[in-house]
Formats: sequence, structure tokens, C-alpha cells
Amino acid sequence: MAIAKKPSVAKSIVEPVVDEKKIEALINKGGSSTKAKPEVVDNLDEDAVKTVLLRLYQSQLTEIEEVLAKIPKRQRPSRHAYIIQALEEKIQRDLKKK
Repeated sequence: MAIAKKPSVAKSIVEPVVDEKKIEALINKGGSSTKAKPEVVDNLDEDAVKTVLLRLYQSQLTEIEEVLAKIPKRQRPSRHAYIIQALEEKIQRDLKKK
């Protein structure tokens, strides 16, 4: 088995040559965000998706989960889809009353 000398620390550490002007140019160049900015829609006729905070009681969520658990897995909608479907049905019933 061959025995080699331990490499010297001074030779193994090589500091990269840094050009400060290139670094400053890169920093000052800037750039854009990685996230796409949403386009502003001026046309009010389009049906845009809006985010709404919905507050439910835990008991209501539990009831929804129990109902969804009884539906076969292949036909089971997501909880979000189930709530949207229920809202649409309620709107249709109320529109028929008027």
C-alpha cells in the first residue's frame, strides 16, 4: 500500500478571481420576478375566477366529508367541487322562486 503525503492546505485552496465591475453590472442589471404578473382585465363581461374566503364550522366540514366518503372513489368530487355544486344548486332554486 502506497503512502502519500498529505496535500498542503495552501495549494488546495484556490481563490477565484473576481471582477468587481462584472458583479456590480449583474446586480444593477436587475430582472423580472419569476412569477407571472396577472393581466388586468378591463372587460367586465368575462367570467374571471375570484378568490373568496369561506368560513365553515368544523361540524359542517365533518358532515361534508362524511357525505363524500359514501360516494364511490372514482365518482367522488373534491370538497371544493362539492361546495361549488351545492352553491350552484342553491342559486338555481332561488332563481326559480323569483
